[in-house]
Amino acid sequence: MGAQTAGGKQGLRFDLIMIAAMASASRAKRAGLLPGHWVVGLGVRQGGEGLARKLLRGLSIGAALLLAGCSSAERTVTPADQALLSEFHRVAYRTERPVLGNDGQARPRGDHLAKWETPIRAAFIGIERPDYRKAAQSHLADLGTLTGLQIAETAPAVANLLIFFADDPFRAARRYRALYADRIADPHSFDALLARMEQSATCFGFLWGGWPSGRGIDFSVVFIRTDRGERTVQGCLVQETTQILGLMNDLDPDADSVFSDSGRQVDLTARDRLMISLLYDPRLKPGMGWKEAEPLARAALQDLQAGRPSGGG
Repeated sequence: MGAQTAGGKQGLRFDLIMIAAMASASRAKRAGLLPGHWVVGLGVRQGGEGLARKLLRGLSIGAALLLAGCSSAERTVTPADQALLSEFHRVAYRTERPVLGNDGQARPRGDHLAKWETPIRAAFIGIERPDYRKAAQSHLADLGTLTGLQIAETAPAVANLLIFFADDPFRAARRYRALYADRIADPHSFDALLARMEQSATCFGFLWGGWPSGRGIDFSVVFIRTDRGERTVQGCLVQETTQILGLMNDLDPDADSVFSDSGRQVDLTARDRLMISLLYDPRLKPGMGWKEAEPLARAALQDLQAGRPSGGG
């Protein structure tokens, strides 16, 4: 996704666009948003212990955390680890397409991590072949396992992820716009962007959210082309629905990844799966800049590779 994906004889080309829209005053109030915030278009209670026991427990936990922190800091980062972190930074913090801001105007993407924090309710539209539906359901279930998100199928009217299957995805984007029109801040700018994409893209997606202000992705639409064979459908489905999780950019053509521009991979590789799990480690929060997120991502990667529970546990 991102703009430059082409693949062999299939000529695969994928795009993901971030669309930012300012919520209306009433909708912003309901959502708890303040004017100027971006909307983008991917405790335990203690019982009756004594005070001394609570203090001792707190000191014990603090000491354990301090030791764990020292241990983590002393672990060596291998060249392979650093290479994967560099790839993660590229796909999670960059995009080849601009953000459309509150005013509908294009601007560079900021240094903010984007991810979902709410359950994903997915709806399939225009899907006619049972094998395509089964593949989509299987992939979403896999993403749910990797991210820890609840992902379930629902009706289009209540979905926050719309996945369209169509021979002409651009026609579908225009035909079904009523399902996501309230997310578009500036219809004219959106139409112009769609027209530019139509010159080169095979499949594409849009996502909305408030990650610059610390909120997560909350809505997305994906368009899958179905007139170019099963490999194109599989490649589009896997890449688009993976990238709307927050991994928005492409990697170089020689990368062994669904994020590669080559289109050689149409299924998640081991590195792809690591990057998805890394993004959804609970230590990484929406809105984090890379300077803050990088040491947390390094620790999370080492925990994942060592088979330790996410969150440093």
